[in-house]
Amino acid sequence: MTTPDLGDPDRKLSAAESVRVELQREISEGLLVPGDPLDEEAIAARFGISRTPVREALLHLSVRGLVTIAPRAGIYVARLSIPELLGLLELLAELEAVCAKFAARRHSAEEAQALKRVHENSLAFEKQADAAGYAAANAEFHEILYRACRNEPLAREIAHLRMRTQVYRQSVFQNQLRIRRSREDHERVVRAILMGDPDGAYAAMLDHIAIGGRDFADLLSRVPTTMLAGEPEYPGRSRIEPQRAVARKVLAEGGPKSRRAKAVKRR
Repeated sequence: MTTPDLGDPDRKLSAAESVRVELQREISEGLLVPGDPLDEEAIAARFGISRTPVREALLHLSVRGLVTIAPRAGIYVARLSIPELLGLLELLAELEAVCAKFAARRHSAEEAQALKRVHENSLAFEKQADAAGYAAANAEFHEILYRACRNEPLAREIAHLRMRTQVYRQSVFQNQLRIRRSREDHERVVRAILMGDPDGAYAAMLDHIAIGGRDFADLLSRVPTTMLAGEPEYPGRSRIEPQRAVARKVLAEGGPKSRRAKAVKRR
């Protein structure tokens, strides 16, 4: 899915935005995993820019919950605690279900045909136990729904939640049984949407995305412990929220560069 909050796609990105977009992509695709350190100087050298736009980009990512800026501990890709991961997956399930409900009411004939085609073509990936092929088909399936729901803010929020949780869910199609279960869920979603049944589409998608107790335990069993926040190192929202509040204040004042300029002017 396209990176959220970019505004006009034809507008030339600033240095800070370019860094933010690239780091978001690397986090989303698992090239940077939770706990990986982020060195301002190294990032600045990589992009051939000063540290100021790098710092601004990291502040933005901190506000979005993708990066942790911890005094004396450095800057690193944010880890999620188990309660946070469960909460985000529950929220994702609800928003995906609302998206399916809207799509059942608002889809075009072309989108209905595309959804049906992608679902039918994914059968080959199930038969071959092709996890990568099915993951691509699954992404296309959901992209069609994001367009068909005709609600851009909803689609952007889903994109952000998927970005934050994707690295924890990378092995979701690791065997043929899970691919088959996913296709069966998609079949129910497609049927409800083609019938114009919003409530049925909502229920089918909620059941498809929702993580039950056993499935959540299976998911956690495949996540390296280094990617999860523990209580001693990461006591939770009580530490993170003040940090994000500081970041929001800095950004509201125009970023680090603006703050230094104001300080010089006062002197």
